[in-house]
Amino acid sequence: MYQKKVSVIITTFNGSKYIKKQIDSIFAQSILPGEIIVCDDHSSDETVTLLNSYANNDILKIHVNDKKLGVVGNFKKAAKIAKQGNWLVFADQDDIWIPQKLQKLVDAMQAIDDNITPALVYSDLTIIDKDDNVIYESFWDKQKIRPEKINLATLLYGNIVTGCTMIINYPMAEEFFLMDTIDYLHDEWLSLIAYSFGKAKFLNEKLVLYREHEYNVTLSENYKPLGIIDNIKTEIDYLSGKRKFLARQFELANAFLVKYHDKLNAAQIHIIENFIKQEDDNYLLKRFKRRITYS
Repeated sequence: MYQKKVSVIITTFNGSKYIKKQIDSIFAQSILPGEIIVCDDHSSDETVTLLNSYANNDILKIHVNDKKLGVVGNFKKAAKIAKQGNWLVFADQDDIWIPQKLQKLVDAMQAIDDNITPALVYSDLTIIDKDDNVIYESFWDKQKIRPEKINLATLLYGNIVTGCTMIINYPMAEEFFLMDTIDYLHDEWLSLIAYSFGKAKFLNEKLVLYREHEYNVTLSENYKPLGIIDNIKTEIDYLSGKRKFLARQFELANAFLVKYHDKLNAAQIHIIENFIKQEDDNYLLKRFKRRITYS
């Protein structure tokens, strides 16, 4: 039953250092997907050679791009290659899945998928370093994220839905196919859909060992730690107006509103428009409004 419904999609680029651990952790799942689609973004290292070492396993299907597509473009290609109608599970090239991840995501999606409404399930994760040592047991605890408090208004201030923890149903995949910009990551775009005209469910469990290293691109910039000096400089830049606080979030909100205005209800449009109106507020006022939105 599950094997006919689930496609794992992975994008790779010069990921030879960790890709074998990720692939092996997927094959070690308590249930296996129907297929694992890997799209390599024209790697120059041994990534494709390592992937080809799994050639005797017909679940794994490898596609090598003739030219670089970037993270979002490559994930979109992988999603389109996947069997039509399948649920899609995103995987990064350098993480490790716990053995029950796929089972738990599938069970949760089974409970909310009506085959019509775009739906998404996501979880917490544990952060590890380049040597598999645990840095933070819980990403949500580290960032003081309370998933039960997340809604459309809070997501506008910054995404907390991490792509490598997600499963989406096919109606959500179809929205992903229609994503006509690569200026934003797929997880932040799809999470806005899920929390507006779609469905979202979170699992308060750590299902992925997320590897933090200097080449990460999929974990939101909002969560990348700064040193003390950098933090001070950033605060000064915001206070002086040299840098615009939440600039990228306002761009995302505007793009999302333009794309989905006709699918949003009046209350959702009001939430997004009110957020956008804050763009010209001063830095401290924006921070205050963000704080009270999360309270």
